[in-house]
Amino acid sequence: MKIGKFSKKHNITQDTIRHYIDMGLLVAEKQGCQYKFSEEDSHDIEKIFALKKLDFSLTEIQEILCFNRLEGDKSDAYRQFYLSLLERKQEQIMKEQLKFNEINLQLKDRIKNLKVDGISQKKTLGFPLAALGLLECPCCEKTLDISGGTVEKNMMLEAIIQCECGYIAIIENGIYIDEKIVRKKIMPTKEVFFEAASPNYINFLYNGTTTLIDYIQTHGYAPKYMMELDNCTGRFLMHYIDHLPKSCTYILICHDKERLANMKRNLELQYEHSNFIFFCCDIDRLPMTKSSIDIIVDHWMSKTYAKSTNKILLDIVSPYLKQEGLLTGAFPHIGTKCKDFIDIPVEIRDYFNKNNILEKLGSLELSQLDAIDIGPIIENNPYIDIRNKELYQTLYVGKKKRNFEVISSRVEHELKHKQNMIS
Repeated sequence: MKIGKFSKKHNITQDTIRHYIDMGLLVAEKQGCQYKFSEEDSHDIEKIFALKKLDFSLTEIQEILCFNRLEGDKSDAYRQFYLSLLERKQEQIMKEQLKFNEINLQLKDRIKNLKVDGISQKKTLGFPLAALGLLECPCCEKTLDISGGTVEKNMMLEAIIQCECGYIAIIENGIYIDEKIVRKKIMPTKEVFFEAASPNYINFLYNGTTTLIDYIQTHGYAPKYMMELDNCTGRFLMHYIDHLPKSCTYILICHDKERLANMKRNLELQYEHSNFIFFCCDIDRLPMTKSSIDIIVDHWMSKTYAKSTNKILLDIVSPYLKQEGLLTGAFPHIGTKCKDFIDIPVEIRDYFNKNNILEKLGSLELSQLDAIDIGPIIENNPYIDIRNKELYQTLYVGKKKRNFEVISSRVEHELKHKQNMIS
């Protein structure tokens, strides 16, 4: 029979049949340009199928068929040869079975831990009483009045927050909420974003995150308060949390109450750290005293914030940084000399300009401690602003200058300015 009929008879592709012929598994007769298959070839293909079911590789099957063709089915030599291969395969399968049994036990263990871990030991997180002195009216900067409080384990879970200027907020389920600004954040789920993102892009983000963590570990000393600015609330924290000092209070900000509640629930179930502040408010209405934060982490938030509000985030948050406090950030950009830069929409172009980013950081009374660029990466992802362009990120850490350093730098700047005017 011809190859087409042989293929249909055994439900196998013609390409596979030709591959078997090339390997010597089948020895079909060739007449002119076409192969002719006999009943013997059908017996051989059935042997191949049977041996594959026993997990023999094609190379092992080739050995078995060749020895069979050399000695015949009934010879003692073939029977001993075939028996040794069967016994070796059985030993191999038993080892594999032991390995998979062990893997299965580990999988059961991990599944069980993920399903039940922490449920019986769930703690409740709220606004730490020790951090109440941090609060200040975002409108008039006066002390806030706190009433109707429910307290548990040195944390405030429920309260009414008021100021004589008319500002009102609440603490609900341990979350500080400015009810006037609560709104849903429109973002893809992590699963949807993961499906759209390439491994290279994820690694690009991850490398930036780990570099910022290294900066904090190198330059940050026993921070009392640390504040994260991240469009995907808590993303940086999930990588940093194992390094978070027990005495540090970590501040998360989001105007989406549900996202904050989900993050809080995850922290209650899975992590031992207890010092968190959850602010459901706008960043430009933070109810905190100035010069109170030891470390501010800007994880891609400056660009997002500028796009949505047309305001410069660093101008808003830098006053909250203590003297000698750290500001560290990951700032995405496309070089101005890059041929792709001209294609960026005008309304967001400044937010992807490295020179503008560094100029702004330089104007914030910060001493640069370290800065590097990583990239480029080209990503076609519907959930990011710049697609199919060379994208970089500048990773930066700076320390806020002490007052006398700020005054000295201003005097020096004024002197240079006068000298330029004279010349």
